[in-house]
Amino acid sequence: MIRTNDLIIVGVGIGVSLLAVYLIKGQKKKPEMVEPVLQKRQDIQEIKESEPIVKVTTEEASYATSSREEKPWLLSRGSKGKEVERLQIWLLRHHGWKGTITKVFDQQTERLVQKVFKADSIDRATYEKHQMGIPIHELIKA
Repeated sequence: MIRTNDLIIVGVGIGVSLLAVYLIKGQKKKPEMVEPVLQKRQDIQEIKESEPIVKVTTEEASYATSSREEKPWLLSRGSKGKEVERLQIWLLRHHGWKGTITKVFDQQTERLVQKVFKADSIDRATYEKHQMGIPIHELIKA
């Protein structure tokens, strides 16, 4: 007659062996570490220093660049570009922008700008004050 202790020992033995087989089959072969092949150094040729290029400017050319007035930096309806995209992302994070980022200052952007800033457009000072030009990942680091 078989005793209960014998059945328990046989059951434990079978369980351990099944567990061992399962773990061995489950393991994947790890790729072996291959040492990188070092390349031989090649002779470096001496670089000859060239003479600096002297740029000659006339008075007319320098006067034309200084007299040219820059357009005022303003984001308003119809504006396009990276600054508008950053504005829309800022509105998304802080004031509930809904929809897709279009990179175009459209009606929805204008509505939220009016709601937040009480103005129809964004000037450079406001843009920089709220750090809209700085990407999110850089703001998170700081």
